[in-house]
Amino acid sequence: MNFVDVDPTLENYWRAIILFGRNTASYKFALAKTLIDVSLERDSDLISLEDLALPYAMHLCEHLKHSPKQSTFSSSKFINACIQFNQQQISEDELIHITNKEGFKYVLDAFHVVNTKAIKERFYDVIDQEFFVDERKHNKGIRLTENLFKLFHIFDNSAENLNFETESRWNLVEKSWELNIGKGLIAVEFDQNTK
Repeated sequence: MNFVDVDPTLENYWRAIILFGRNTASYKFALAKTLIDVSLERDSDLISLEDLALPYAMHLCEHLKHSPKQSTFSSSKFINACIQFNQQQISEDELIHITNKEGFKYVLDAFHVVNTKAIKERFYDVIDQEFFVDERKHNKGIRLTENLFKLFHIFDNSAENLNFETESRWNLVEKSWELNIGKGLIAVEFDQNTK
């Protein structure tokens, strides 16, 4: 039985996304950390991709400094731009431009996917478990949901704890890519007694 079925909280929906989402690139982790940041800093629920781009890219830039492998594919214009930024080959404005063009292509659609289904399809006991709504077509951004604000503003230490868990999972995935360890050899287990 999945721990989300046992304890269907917003924290556990977030954990399901971070722990059990597909990892072909580290974009989901960078976006998760960015969502934590913006939910703590902003009062507005609509965030343009332009405003999201720099903090999102900077999380990836930081990880590239110690872990050059951030995906399972051979090249990425977005990752290359982050590397170039770290090497002072492109400006912050160029990084933002490339992030807007390349960095959000798949991550916004894939963020809420756990294994092969979106969390709203998989865990239908709560009407809406999403943490943002993709509004790129109409508003050129994303709309943060009440769930995201509840998660990081109401619960004590949620932001700190979930930020740490996201960082830990990201580090684990990076290490498995670095060592070429298949995902079948890395198990994430949940101990109901220690939650």
